[in-house]
Amino acid sequence: MKNVYDHIMIRYAEIALKGKNQKEFLGKLVKNIKEQVKVDLGFNPTIEREQGRLFLLLEGREPEDFFDSLDHVFGISSYSPARKVELDVETIKEAALAELKTAVQGPTTFRVTVKRPNKNFPYNTPEFQQILAAHMLTHVPELSVDLHQAMVELLVEIRYDAAYIYTRKYPGLGGLPLGSGGRGVVLLSGGIDSPVAGFLAMKRGVVIEAVHFHSYPYTSEEAQKKVIKLAEEMAQYSVRMIVHMVPFTKIQEEIAHYCHDNMRIPIMRRIMLGIAERIARERDCLAIFTGDNLGQVASQTMESIYAVNEVATMPVLRPLITMDKEEIMTIARRIGTYETSILPYEDCCTVFVPKEPKTKPKVDACEKEESKLDLEDLIAHALAHTERMVVYGKDIPERRKEADI
Repeated sequence: MKNVYDHIMIRYAEIALKGKNQKEFLGKLVKNIKEQVKVDLGFNPTIEREQGRLFLLLEGREPEDFFDSLDHVFGISSYSPARKVELDVETIKEAALAELKTAVQGPTTFRVTVKRPNKNFPYNTPEFQQILAAHMLTHVPELSVDLHQAMVELLVEIRYDAAYIYTRKYPGLGGLPLGSGGRGVVLLSGGIDSPVAGFLAMKRGVVIEAVHFHSYPYTSEEAQKKVIKLAEEMAQYSVRMIVHMVPFTKIQEEIAHYCHDNMRIPIMRRIMLGIAERIARERDCLAIFTGDNLGQVASQTMESIYAVNEVATMPVLRPLITMDKEEIMTIARRIGTYETSILPYEDCCTVFVPKEPKTKPKVDACEKEESKLDLEDLIAHALAHTERMVVYGKDIPERRKEADI
């Protein structure tokens, strides 16, 4: 079947509210779409801008070829394969009829929706909707009009250069274009929550780097591979992601040897946050994201979060803080990280765990326990042996292990 579509119409709801900054946001969105398409399909697409819309030129390709790429770009609210025709009433009527016929099979209900940013068009919106609906009913008599719950909606946009006609509308990821919200790091543990936290940060335009703490040989190499796979799954939405693999074994051994048993968890988490902040500052990141969820475990009570947060001097953002676990799992399944997250490999948070962890630690008690450790040397050793790598969401030819940064 011959491809009848010329363009994919791309909508970007929230960006339209950015006023004088809209141009910057749109520039990042166009750049991200082009990069994603180039990775997936191997060429640089042509994208045209018009008020309130972007138009991706198909240039002879099927619209379905681009769907997977568009589904992985933040900032797109929805998109539609569209026919482009000249601003002639009869031409629009025939193209609209052809489009409707591709969308209906047998008796069904329909409605016509006209959007008319071009106010110079000879008919107003209600008039042209009636003209088009009458034309459809004349040529497809098995149709009936239902303005409230139509099975098929025929949409026609009368713009300044042409008319665009479509019946299909696919939801995008929403949010803001990646790169428009600054840079941050996410503490990537290997569980269900932290990849979702990273995804939600990216949805607000933040370029994310992952920091993972491992306790080899107490945790296996498979556990590290699991985290890398999670980062690759997250990178489906950003093309690539930098991962910092921080050795945490020596620090955990020192905590277990010198610190009070029930204070291990808050001490460990405070040190993790301190190391993550140093990495963030080195990488010009302005915030740390975590998968903390209030009251979920002993280390995520209000008192524990307060005691841990005390060591940070940059914002620590917790996108999941008030979500139910089921909500988090639903997002994890939708973005493709859930199945990897539940693989049965231990992470560093599951070793050296006390039988009765402190649920309401005090800051001064934490500081007292930390005074028993040579913290600066331990942190310096961990940072000196941190491995940095770039992971990719797709199999890109120029893939390499070490980041050239």
